[in-house]
Amino acid sequence: MNSQHNSFLVDVDSLRRNAAARGLDIPIVIWDDSCPSTNDELSDLVRGTSTLAEAPAGITRSVSTADGIDLAEVPAEFTVHGTDFQNAGHGRLGRVWTVPERRSLTFSILLEPGSVFDSWGWIPLLAGEAVRAAITEAGAPAVLKWPNDVLTAEGKKLCGILARVETLASGPRIVLGMGINTRLEPTDLPRESASSIAIEKGTDGSEIDHEVLLISILSRLIPAYRELVEYGDVDFSSSTSAAAVRENMVTLGTRVRVERPDGTNLYGQATGLDSGGDLIIDDKTVVSAGDVHHLRNADEGNVGASSAEGSVVGDGSSVTDDESSVVGDGDSTSTGFGGGR
Repeated sequence: MNSQHNSFLVDVDSLRRNAAARGLDIPIVIWDDSCPSTNDELSDLVRGTSTLAEAPAGITRSVSTADGIDLAEVPAEFTVHGTDFQNAGHGRLGRVWTVPERRSLTFSILLEPGSVFDSWGWIPLLAGEAVRAAITEAGAPAVLKWPNDVLTAEGKKLCGILARVETLASGPRIVLGMGINTRLEPTDLPRESASSIAIEKGTDGSEIDHEVLLISILSRLIPAYRELVEYGDVDFSSSTSAAAVRENMVTLGTRVRVERPDGTNLYGQATGLDSGGDLIIDDKTVVSAGDVHHLRNADEGNVGASSAEGSVVGDGSSVTDDESSVVGDGDSTSTGFGGGR
């Protein structure tokens, strides 16, 4: 089934067809000319508060489905919902963020990871590595920042990620959202700590093909996610995909300030990732939630104050931070983890 609008930056039929050619079964692709939040829209479909049988008012929508799909049913795993213009995305601490129309690749994908909750922390990390590799392939070298950002090699933000958990009677679902700065021009940037693929390549934004980039991301993300599911209760940190995350994560080996959800700060060196994808500070303190700021030219007396118990010191006012938090930085809550979308 398909309803197609020719001006979309992603052709839903072509996306499903090219995904299938790479061995990826994408049951449904939904693309809107605009929407408030792809995570919200896909979550509504998962919870059954809306269905694809009824198009939302004021939105031009394109849908492509596999044969036999019932549009009134809850979407199946690997359903993709994207938009050319997200106008009320979710940022850090409940903030709303947006970017100019048709200047970013914004989409969400539905996952059914099963009940091995301890490994879910790897999901935004795997998404980040998939995005990083795809952006690098597109000609803009990129790195990962724990837990949910993709940055340029110079530390400017290119992508934020948010994973939201939806609990159903049939089992948990994860709505994994990503927003990538693709076609933004320098005058579009709200801060100097952000960038876009077009800026990094020095090309016109129209040369950045959203469909090609999305296929590249899905071709990496879905196999890595399948590897995670196949590991089950086995420690995923020993996997090939986890090794790729560590190899490309600039946070590891860096002195950091961790701003915890309660507002306190922890200083130290990021030394590794544990079996659940949580960040290890100074080989002893495990951080599962919080904003991580990379430190530069830091006051060593302040930074070095992290104790064996992971004690919190100061407010970081004397430390110069590389925050890189421009588009879609997210917080961790009972229903979400990862960065903002």
